[in-house]
Amino acid sequence: MRLAGGRCWHVLCAGIAALVAIVVLCATAQAEDLHPRLETAVDGQSLIAALHIVIPAEFHAYGHEPGEAGRPTTVALSVDGGRPLAVHYPEGAVQRDFYDPTATVNVYEGNVAFYATLPADAAGKPFVADISMLLCSNRKCMPVNEQFTGVIPRESPPINKMPWLAQWHEMRQQPPIVASAAHTDATQEESGSDDISDEIWANENAQPNGVWADDIVNKLPPPDGFDVRLSPRFLDDALEISGLGKALLFGILAGLLLNAMPCVLPVLTFKVSGLLMVGGRDAAGLKRFRQHNLCFAAGVMTLFSALALVLGLADLMWGQLYQNQAVLMVMLLVVFLMGLSTLGVFSLPVIDLKTGANSKNPCLQAYFTGLVSTFLATPCSGPLLGGVLGWAFTQPLIIVMVVFWAVGLGMALPYIMFCIWPDFARILPKPGAWMHVFERIVGFMLMGTALYLLSVLPVERHMQVLTVLLVLSLCAWLWGQYCGITAPPLRRKIMSVIGVGLLVASVFWVLRPVAPLPQWRQFSPEAFEATLGKKPMLLEFTANWCPNCKFMEATVLTDERMRKLQARYGMELVRVDLTNANAYAVRLLDALGSKSIPLTALFPAGDEANQPLVLRDVYSARTLEQALNEAYEK
Repeated sequence: MRLAGGRCWHVLCAGIAALVAIVVLCATAQAEDLHPRLETAVDGQSLIAALHIVIPAEFHAYGHEPGEAGRPTTVALSVDGGRPLAVHYPEGAVQRDFYDPTATVNVYEGNVAFYATLPADAAGKPFVADISMLLCSNRKCMPVNEQFTGVIPRESPPINKMPWLAQWHEMRQQPPIVASAAHTDATQEESGSDDISDEIWANENAQPNGVWADDIVNKLPPPDGFDVRLSPRFLDDALEISGLGKALLFGILAGLLLNAMPCVLPVLTFKVSGLLMVGGRDAAGLKRFRQHNLCFAAGVMTLFSALALVLGLADLMWGQLYQNQAVLMVMLLVVFLMGLSTLGVFSLPVIDLKTGANSKNPCLQAYFTGLVSTFLATPCSGPLLGGVLGWAFTQPLIIVMVVFWAVGLGMALPYIMFCIWPDFARILPKPGAWMHVFERIVGFMLMGTALYLLSVLPVERHMQVLTVLLVLSLCAWLWGQYCGITAPPLRRKIMSVIGVGLLVASVFWVLRPVAPLPQWRQFSPEAFEATLGKKPMLLEFTANWCPNCKFMEATVLTDERMRKLQARYGMELVRVDLTNANAYAVRLLDALGSKSIPLTALFPAGDEANQPLVLRDVYSARTLEQALNEAYEK
């Protein structure tokens, strides 16, 4: 199918453009104030302070012992200008990290309280509480340094009248922790305002393994007190940039070398000679050749201008856009479509790479091909480019723009030269029938690029992304089969709407925010004995050969339900796998009075830990919640 059938392509292109805008420009959640509040109560001869805060909805803070990722929450509470007091911190709920699902973290959610024993004469004296934490949602993280001041009440009720009595009795069994002086000084310097910082952060592991971030973000902040000042030396100082003139020269050279980078080479392969084969070497053919190269260069310069604005204003690095999962997804879809087109499944409009492809608007096609080529080149950093951009990003925005234009000019330089001196095209391979074979090879190269982009995306999303690519292949095949130049206009419009609808729905399905998965521990007798009685535990006995077990995991013990229940009851989730022989697991199953699975055992904390509540065989979600309430609420 040729591009002549293209009016309905405008609908498709408009839909894809709207999709790109939606997935890239995602809304940012707003965090609220922590609403700190101090209560005091008398416990025997001691005066106890409870500092309450409220974690904003959809956010969590990492615990004081954060686990395998995150920045610890610290509280520095002092009375009347004295030294910081020892603070009892809650353990926090155990879950997988938003940005690294392989990491287990302890988090605070909702209402959180920190406890400290005040000096005997603290009543009526002023206090200062410095709170430092990292608030994270599934979209972003924000460092918080907040200072709360007030006066210790002169009269305090007995502790048995306080609703937090049970939590205090539990937490005072743990040794208190005193905030370090470095933390106290850093927090006092940063806490000039009670507003949460607007600076946005995210973990660099969000690329392959993390939950998908919708914001274009930087790394997690370093721990408090991490202030490294270095004086780097370079192997060849002659290649380092010291001024605008050198930056422009090296920028042009770096842009020229980008044409040979593996990111962009498949797109540019034989595009020019393919056009020569169509247009011939007469005056009309050379005119089209010049027009193609000029429009291609315009596309290159347009995208470099846009990149300079985006990266300069957002203070991002070259290639950092690809830390954004939505951008990677769009890039994957574009490369996959180009691969389908070169393999002959259908004809891609505007950026069709097939040999001899005709277009009603060849200038627009060349322009968009230049845009896409530059878009694909941005993950690469060719020779000289690092030093050029490293210097440019320390300069004002106008200098950044000029340097990016120089890099764009370098990338577009071969095509500008072809436009001015078309005889240079003779250095290109002579076009012929062999190009149709090479066209298919380029198609497989593009598919290889798509596989690479897929590998960059989170592993747990691969099946959904492959489903989107399957839907995209179906849409492309339907278009190629039923929306040819001879197809009725109504059919083309209907197929356009169906194709765009399927694509938008599938991409939104992949990019939708997903709550973090609950953290299941694999059963070990040592960990079981160490945890028994100290924390509530839910043990699920399962096996890969047990279909009822898999049914329960898919309908009752779902990730979303277990995440909420784990946060509510603070329980450990332990999976006892009987797929292979496990003498310890079999003995535990026998101790629970059972010889079959599925089976779920609920172990409460405290003295009743040796009297677990057992759920046999298949049960409903309502039964599970009733059992949890009976086992743990006591």
